Amino acid sequence: MQVDPRGQRFPLLRVILAASILSTAIHYTHNFIEVHRYPGPHGAFDTITRVLIVVTWPLLTGIGLMSYRRYAEGRRGEARVGLAIYSMTGIVTLGHFIFGSPRIPAFFYATLFTDALTGLAVLAFALRYARPSAMPVERATA
Repeated sequence: MQVDPRGQRFPLLRVILAASILSTAIHYTHNFIEVHRYPGPHGAFDTITRVLIVVTWPLLTGIGLMSYRRYAEGRRGEARVGLAIYSMTGIVTLGHFIFGSPRIPAFFYATLFTDALTGLAVLAFALRYARPSAMPVERATA
């Protein structure tokens, strides 16, 4: 893994975020279009679900991208919080199973798990590498 002189892991975070954004984009789009195939209350809730998707996915994805930038700037504390918030975009996908198993094609069913796995990877990255103590201490020279 490529690490810059300050101990930052840009390629790893970039890959995790790209995978998460791709997976959640596919899943949330399918969920928007085929909301009736997912278990849970329907009727007015279908409209509420669609509105939540249109509002939350772009908002949370923006937080994820902003957090990448904060990490790149060395603002680890802000990056950590933002990445933890963004990770919920994927982790909450498992909530579909609260009401049963979705009746969706295998490909889209798989995105439930890729969302969760990438969300957990983002959270793990935030907890492991985006903490302020993860940055090497520079020593003063005399």
